[in-house]
Amino acid sequence: MKTHKNLVKLANYILSALLGLKTTRLREIQSKLEDIAYRSTQAIKESHRFHACLEKNWFCAAEHVIDKVGRDMNDFSYHLGRFKEHISRDDVPVPTISDIVSELLQMEQEFEQYNFNLVEKTISVTTRPIVLDDVSFGPFEIKLLLKEFNQLYKERPYRVIALEPNPAGTDENVTHPHVSHDRLCEGDGCTAIGKSLEQGRLCDFFTMVTGVLETYNPDSPYVALSDWEGYSCYDCGRTIGSEDSYYCDRCDNDFCDQCSTYCQKCDTTICLGCAYECPDCGVPVCGHCTAKCRECEETFCKDCLSDGLCRTCEEMRKEDEYEEEYESEPVPSIQSDSVG
Repeated sequence: MKTHKNLVKLANYILSALLGLKTTRLREIQSKLEDIAYRSTQAIKESHRFHACLEKNWFCAAEHVIDKVGRDMNDFSYHLGRFKEHISRDDVPVPTISDIVSELLQMEQEFEQYNFNLVEKTISVTTRPIVLDDVSFGPFEIKLLLKEFNQLYKERPYRVIALEPNPAGTDENVTHPHVSHDRLCEGDGCTAIGKSLEQGRLCDFFTMVTGVLETYNPDSPYVALSDWEGYSCYDCGRTIGSEDSYYCDRCDNDFCDQCSTYCQKCDTTICLGCAYECPDCGVPVCGHCTAKCRECEETFCKDCLSDGLCRTCEEMRKEDEYEEEYESEPVPSIQSDSVG
């Protein structure tokens, strides 16, 4: 059991963090309130300007003022809504030192591997090894950072660290389907986890985060379990996910985007090894869209063949036909102008 003196010291740190969070919320409300007051002052100025335009029969100018007020009111409505959201949050009572000490004692009973660092001002819990659909991810350390507690409304003040990492084959920063760069995607538990931190219910917080780690949500993973090991590009060997792999119909293998292309005649995906570049038009095509020239027997895409001939052989045939036709025409006789 942790010494009572250290528990009280830690409880004081936690209380200070909760008070800092409350101060942050009140300052945000103050900032929003000042913004609303400023916008209201601007509306009063526009009202005076509009009145002056009417007094001087400047109707065109009055219309411009109305247009500006209309735009400002739309903006004002948005900021007013944000202000209402801030002040409508339930006022969370700050627990006492004894309440926090009781919470810490309960954590000792609930979690076998529970620790705190008075220097770094962190509280940590280590989970059991996590296994989801026969994929093992090892244990995780859930570390609560009291120094970042006042950023709760912007960014969660805790990290989820893989102690025996088995990262996704396509991204080494994803150590769990719902953990990327040591940050947890809370999913449906977002509101409940935030409330537990606001109210200083640390035992509930660690329990809920552990529950998210032990559950797989197929609708919102960073990397799906089915793609965890990834695919290996048949050509370069690079590990790729299912969404980044391309199947070649010709050789029946998977390739990455760098080692694959597509037939520009029929749009079939093919690897670079199975692609053929037509010597006439220069575009990659698959084997189904190629044929040999009947004369030179060189392979071309079908669009570059006319009656089974490539462009060169077709021109040569036309020249031969023209020469044959020219040679077959009779030579006209030339009659002399002189009298015999």
